[in-house]
Amino acid sequence: MPPRNDRPLKFKNKSSKPMLFPLHPSNMQGTKSYVRKRKRSFNPRPILFLLLAVVIIGLIGYVAIQQKALAVMVNDNVVGYIRDRKTTEEELNNLVLAKLKQEVGNNIEINDSITLKPVSGLFRKTDNSEQVVAKVCESVSYNQEATTILVEGKEFCIVASKDIARQALEQVLADYTVPEGTAQPEFAIQINTGTTFVDNSKVSSLEEAVKLLSATQTVDKTYTVEQGDTFGSIASKSGMTESELLAANPDITEETKTSLQIGQTLNITVTEPILPIRTYSWETVTETIDYETETRRNRNQPTSYREVIQEGEEGTKEVIRKIPYVNGVQQGEPQLTEKVVKEPVTRIIERGTYEPDDTSSDDSSSSDE
Repeated sequence: MPPRNDRPLKFKNKSSKPMLFPLHPSNMQGTKSYVRKRKRSFNPRPILFLLLAVVIIGLIGYVAIQQKALAVMVNDNVVGYIRDRKTTEEELNNLVLAKLKQEVGNNIEINDSITLKPVSGLFRKTDNSEQVVAKVCESVSYNQEATTILVEGKEFCIVASKDIARQALEQVLADYTVPEGTAQPEFAIQINTGTTFVDNSKVSSLEEAVKLLSATQTVDKTYTVEQGDTFGSIASKSGMTESELLAANPDITEETKTSLQIGQTLNITVTEPILPIRTYSWETVTETIDYETETRRNRNQPTSYREVIQEGEEGTKEVIRKIPYVNGVQQGEPQLTEKVVKEPVTRIIERGTYEPDDTSSDDSSSSDE
C-alpha cells in the first residue's frame, strides 16, 4: 500500500472552495459583469414620489392663493372672516352703524376701530355679511345719542329719548300722593332736557328713570299747632305715629299731649320726594263791584236842574285764590283770579247847564210896567 498521508487536504485555489452561497454574486462566474449590470439598472419610484409631492404642494399653494378672505377685526381682535374681498371698511362700518341704530333707536358713535385684513381663506370658516355685522355689533363698545333730564341745570338721569323723559316725569306726578284738599301736582323746581352722547350702559330704562325721579328723603321740620289740631292729627299729617312724634318732642308726655296750645311748635320728621312737588288748593270769595256815576249835561235846563235818570246797581264777582303747597306745606303767595258774575249798573245823573240872561229879564219887566 502506498504510504498514508495524514495531513489534511487543502484546496488549491479559491474556486475549489465549497460554495456555501452558490448564488451569491461573488461565487458566480463573470462577477464583474454582473455587478456592472446591477449598477446600470434604474428605479423611478423615488423620483415619482418626489414629483407627486411637488405637484401636491403646488396645488395646495395654488388653492391657498386663490382662497383669499378678509379677517374682520375689532381693534386687534379677529371676530370673523368674510369671503367677499370687495367689501370695504367704510361699507362694513356703515352696516354696523345702521344695525346698532336700528336696535337702539338713536344715533350711534362707535368707540372701537373696525378694520379688514386680507388673509388666506384655506381651512377658515367664513360668515356672510349679516353674521359678521352681528358679531361686530356684539364686540364693539359705543356711545349713543340720549336725553339728559336736567334738574336746576344739573344732570339727574339719562334716558334714551325725550319721549321717555316725558313719560317718566308724567308717571312720577301720577304716582304722587296728593295731600288732602289739594290737586294739580307739578314739579316745584325747574326741570329741562338736553342731548348728550354717552355709553349705552349709562342709559336708564323708563322704569329705572321713574324710580330715580320718585326717590324720597327724610327731613326734620317744625309744625305750628293750628285751631282744630290734635296730637294724633298732627302725627297723621306728618306721616308719623304718635310714638314717633312723642320721641321727637321729649318735652311732651302722654298726659300733656292732649292740651296743645294754638301757636305751639312741634318737631316733626317727614318723608319728602327729592324732587319737590307743588299742589294747589282753591278758595272762592264773592265780592261786590261798586257802580260808577255818570253825569250828563243838559243845555236846555238851568243850572239848578238835577235829575237821576238811571239808578246805579252794584255788581258781584268771584275772587278765586289759588293757594300753592310744596310737599304738602303751604308755600308762596296765592294766585288771584277774578270772575265777574254780575256787571254793575252805572248811575246816570242829568244836570242843567243853561244860565238865563238877567238883562233881558229886566227889560221885559220894565215894558210891562
